[in-house]
Amino acid sequence: MINSHNRIHRRTLLRGAGGLALGLPFLSAMLAPRRSHADDSAPTRLVVFYAPGGTLLDRWRPKGSANDFTLQPMMAPLTPFLDRMVFLDGVDLSVTKIGYGHPHSRGMGGILTGQPLLAGAFNTNGGNAGFAAGASIDQVIGAKISAGLRLPSLQVSAGWSTGISAGGQPHPGNIISYQAPKQAGQAAIPVPPSTDPLGTFKRVFTGVGGNADANAKELAFTTSVLDGVAEDFKRLSAQLGAEDRQKLEAHLALVQEAENGLKQTVISTCKAPDNVNQTPGYYDDPEAKNATKGGGDGPTGSITTGAKVPEKGQVMTDLLVSALACDLTRVASIQWSDSEAKFLLGFLKDSSGTSLKDHHHGYQHDRGFQPQALEIIYHFYAERLAYLLQKLDSVKEGNGTLLDNTLVLSITEIQAPADHAQNNMPIILAGKASGKLAGKRWLKVPSQPHNNLLVSILNMFGIADTRFGHRDYCTGPLSGLV
Repeated sequence: MINSHNRIHRRTLLRGAGGLALGLPFLSAMLAPRRSHADDSAPTRLVVFYAPGGTLLDRWRPKGSANDFTLQPMMAPLTPFLDRMVFLDGVDLSVTKIGYGHPHSRGMGGILTGQPLLAGAFNTNGGNAGFAAGASIDQVIGAKISAGLRLPSLQVSAGWSTGISAGGQPHPGNIISYQAPKQAGQAAIPVPPSTDPLGTFKRVFTGVGGNADANAKELAFTTSVLDGVAEDFKRLSAQLGAEDRQKLEAHLALVQEAENGLKQTVISTCKAPDNVNQTPGYYDDPEAKNATKGGGDGPTGSITTGAKVPEKGQVMTDLLVSALACDLTRVASIQWSDSEAKFLLGFLKDSSGTSLKDHHHGYQHDRGFQPQALEIIYHFYAERLAYLLQKLDSVKEGNGTLLDNTLVLSITEIQAPADHAQNNMPIILAGKASGKLAGKRWLKVPSQPHNNLLVSILNMFGIADTRFGHRDYCTGPLSGLV
């Protein structure tokens, strides 16, 4: 029986002469007393995926019944992951009924905080506003589950910032993540995303991994470790039951008899991504000097060419997934744009092969509501979400994958692009959250405030709050989710 006296720590090493050390496989004796393997699995991560400008709700909604449905063409790229997805239908971003600023900005401020925007001096094209009144769930969760890691959370973006929030500084229209206010009654502290892949790469992965020559030397050195650990093995073996002793003996035999197996172990340790272009400025997105521009579009540089957005977004996704896989953080977000999304979309083509000429906001309502172009745009973001899920699913962890041990929250700041409605928000949950979330569900939750969803997410990460955000727009955990 496992107790506090014979439990073996997961970081226990067999040590030999000269400081040689060999890690152990996972053993039952490493479990805390009265805990099962399921309780001691890989950590649960949180990833937020933000895409701007709402959706076309009639094309976002699945076809079929609650547990037997298919996706319409706009959302079809997500089909391979339906068994690990929940489409939430009916959640209202109710907190945006109060506060200051334009609906786009209110939605940005409230979607993860459940709080209104406070009064302030930022022009939002719908009145002035300040920042949100409270912390966002990603920052609350990160403070808990990423404690002691290199980063409490990682925020990245592909197309930030444009329009009235252009210039690379926090603005109510471009921030979704907030740390708690320093004092009660003050605005929360905005957490802007990283926008330079090369800078992000250096900040996150400096000192991570090693080169092939170093790994080869480590292999040659480590394959002799068994000669120096015989006595330590005997001592440890005496503490183990028959099952654990067999595991340990098999582990040692594998290392001793299969050099290729050990080589794979050495080389497969955490490595930094190798697909980041090292040329300074390579990912910069220049101003679109000939773009149609109105009075509310913001300063010089507020509309960009968008030429680098797809490549930049893919590299940022890869960096995000690698940071999670390396356990440098357990909370991350990718923000494809700010709420205005005023980069040109020439990389997208219509059914005739003609490139789109305008930016996302132009197709929403700046130049009239244009659903055919919007469907192409929302299909692109569905593809980007599918790419994120595929990358998470490609990382093996135990009997599952990184996606199985992650909760992916897909959000936007409005529902209807034509009139900025914020009821029936198009929210998707993906992954299994380490078994806490059942998939293949089209969950209809009419008129529940979205703050209830935030409570449920906090609960999944061991934070036992029953309210979050503005208390007038929260009634408890979201009914039917878990």
